[in-house]
Amino acid sequence: MKKNLLLVVLLASNLSFSQTKKTLTDADKLNKCIAANTSYFTFNGQQPVGKGWDTLENLFADNQFVAWGEYHNSPLLSQLTACALASASKHGYKKWCVETGPFAASELMRISRAESPADTLEQLYRDGYPQIGTFPFFSTREDAQMLLAANKFNFTIWGIDQEFQMSFPYCLGKVYYAQSNNLRQRYKAVYDSLQARWWYPSTQLLDSFRNVIPQRRYKTVLNAVNISKEIYRNNDNAGRAILMKNNFFKYYDHASKNEKVFFKMGNNHLAKGMNLQTNLYDIGNAVYELAQHNKTGFANVYLMVRYTFENAKLVDDFVSDEKENPSVFLKLYDKDKWVLLDLRPLKVRYDNSLSRDAYQVIEKYDYVLISPEILKIEERKK
Repeated sequence: MKKNLLLVVLLASNLSFSQTKKTLTDADKLNKCIAANTSYFTFNGQQPVGKGWDTLENLFADNQFVAWGEYHNSPLLSQLTACALASASKHGYKKWCVETGPFAASELMRISRAESPADTLEQLYRDGYPQIGTFPFFSTREDAQMLLAANKFNFTIWGIDQEFQMSFPYCLGKVYYAQSNNLRQRYKAVYDSLQARWWYPSTQLLDSFRNVIPQRRYKTVLNAVNISKEIYRNNDNAGRAILMKNNFFKYYDHASKNEKVFFKMGNNHLAKGMNLQTNLYDIGNAVYELAQHNKTGFANVYLMVRYTFENAKLVDDFVSDEKENPSVFLKLYDKDKWVLLDLRPLKVRYDNSLSRDAYQVIEKYDYVLISPEILKIEERKK
């Protein structure tokens, strides 16, 4: 009887404790994760220092694929990427995948070996489309530092995207002026017509030119322009995602077994699962699943910036009506340090205590990296 009474008391006590114990919400869990899994580093444009950078370096040691989902057009991030290429090379990485077309990537590799890549990029910017240049994301002296690092550490650049529209005149010119004098004379009218409507060159004219040139490389360029112009015309995100995957596997299938690849592309493309914006399975998910197939590793980092300076006005994404990043991560901003949050230990229940955009980053990315910079969006002189 006493034993039974003791059992009843214990059960009642446990029941009472379980009823009073607070169930953690997803917001509570994230706060605990932030407290336990946040690290920092500083960066003076030369060498990053701190535990956070040590963690990012270790990703190259532990994974076959490391993906930086970037915000675009940051000189500081380009400098940091040059350091990342140096770190990756120590762990056997020799392939760098970027958000350009294959032909643009081959041109960037050629430029990386030039006497002054910075001067070349700046000239291509001046010669290209106003405020964008010839090759998006590769136009400044800081961008040239990435190319110098790629050349120094013997990286091959893989361009897996479409050939960008503002690059069409450059592509057409490269093809045309690589031909014999005789062929150029015969097809000058065709070439002039293509350049006259460079933003949407005629398929018929592209085909007629492609059919007479002898070089396979330049036939491929004209075919890429033809595919890319249709992606632009139809705003074809699905076609673009398929093209990225096809281009990647063309490179990968000709590389050595379990080739290690460092990705630096827009953060939408490198998510696990669906793209953050288009609800399509993009290149990030394809590579994530490839790593599972290979039994290797994939790690992706969501990079973000809180402050931008545009048109003489400081914009704080935290209070912006057109928010680009989740507020819960924007709050971690530190003006003096890069802030790295490891999301991998976090397990959420989707109880709606966090915003939808926060859940997306949590489920699709392993790390969040918050930059201390104020990103300047400014017009550059031609």
